Amino acid sequence: MSTLDSSSLREAVKAGLSKRTDFPLRRRKAALLIVDVQRYCCDYESMYYQEVALPRMLSNIQRLLDLFRSLRDSSANLTVGCEVIFTAIQSLTSDGRDISLDYKLSGPSFANLPKVTASHEEVFLPEICPYFSKGRGDIYIPKTASSVFHSTNIDYLLRNLNIEQLVVVGQITEQCVESTVRCAADMGYFVTVVGDACSSTTEEKHQQGLAGMKGYCRIVKTQDVINELE
Repeated sequence: MSTLDSSSLREAVKAGLSKRTDFPLRRRKAALLIVDVQRYCCDYESMYYQEVALPRMLSNIQRLLDLFRSLRDSSANLTVGCEVIFTAIQSLTSDGRDISLDYKLSGPSFANLPKVTASHEEVFLPEICPYFSKGRGDIYIPKTASSVFHSTNIDYLLRNLNIEQLVVVGQITEQCVESTVRCAADMGYFVTVVGDACSSTTEEKHQQGLAGMKGYCRIVKTQDVINELE
C-alpha cells in the first residue's frame, strides 16, 4: 500500500506545483456521487436526451455502480472506501416549503418534485437506485438545491468516511452537476467528473457544462475510472 493510500491526499498537495492528474483515484479515498438520477428528472422531451444522453448515462453509471459496490463490499477492512452516494431532489416536507428559493422560481414543474412521503421506489429508477440491504449498503441524501453541498450535511458525512476524492456522475451536466462540482472543489475535495456518465438535454449544453467545470476537476471517461480503481 502506498503512502497516498493511507494518509491524507490533501497533505500531499504542493501549492503551485501539484496538478489534478498527480492524484489518480485511490480506493480508500474515493466515493461515487450520483446526482439526480431519478424518475422526476428523466422525463425531458428532448429526442437527444431520450435516445442518446439518458441511455448512455444509465449504462455507464451501472458499470461504475457495479465496480464501486464490488470493491466496497469485497474487503473486510471497514475503511476500504469506494462508497456509493445517491443524491436526488426531494423535499423534506409534505408540501415542499423547504426547497430553495431558486427551485421555487424555476417553474411549475418544481411543484411536483418528490415530497418527504415518497418511497424510494417512487423516487428512483428501478435500474439505478440505492441498495440499503446488500453488502455494506449505499447512502442516500435528499437535496433541496442545485448543489448537494449547499443543502445537506454531505461534507460532514464525507469527512466522517475519510473520503477525499469524489467521482461525480448524473444530471443535468450544466446545472446540478456543475454546481456540485464547483462546491466540492471549493470545499477541498479532489473531483473527477465522468463525462460519458453525465447527461443534458442537448449535446451543446452537455459540453457547456463540461467546459464550465474544467477548471475545478478532472474530466474522464467511465473506462478511465475502471482502469484506475482496478
